[in-house]
Amino acid sequence: MNKVKLNDIAEIQTGLSYRRYLDENGREFNVIVQRSIQKDGILKDFEKIRLNPESIKPHHFTEPGDVLMKMPYPYDVVCVSQPGLVVSDRIAIIRLNHHHDPSFIAHLLTNAHIKKQLYELSSTERISHASLRQIKELKLVLPDLETQKKYGELLDTINEKLYADQKVVDYDRDLKEGILNRLWGEF
Repeated sequence: MNKVKLNDIAEIQTGLSYRRYLDENGREFNVIVQRSIQKDGILKDFEKIRLNPESIKPHHFTEPGDVLMKMPYPYDVVCVSQPGLVVSDRIAIIRLNHHHDPSFIAHLLTNAHIKKQLYELSSTERISHASLRQIKELKLVLPDLETQKKYGELLDTINEKLYADQKVVDYDRDLKEGILNRLWGEF
């Protein structure tokens, strides 16, 4: 196991303050906003926004294997597979070097040890918000690449099961609510 700073294994930048580049005649882009990054590594619900494409720097577009982290609490993290999405501000873009597994690192960044580090680094603020400098300073304990890949696959499988289980719970809640609403309709 190696102990490293995140900055030693990745290039870390922030997303685009897209409000500055709004252009009704521009090209429509799918933009990752804060609500797009959800708990348990789920990425969905993009904003469709017209932007001036010349204003967007290449690092603001996602690449497969990017790890994105919300900078405000609760610091949700996702590993990206889709290229060409625009990353908005208050999201850290973490591009790992080739000796680290993005899926594993994304899971590792959701761990309680990381949240504790972020809390300690930002404890002077009223609303917990990690700066880019603080994210770069995060200390990680890393196994070798093969072990990272195995853990990454296992943790992805667990997340998929959690997501499927949550869909069943949501369906059951909707069913219960529907039954009760139908009862009200009889009166």
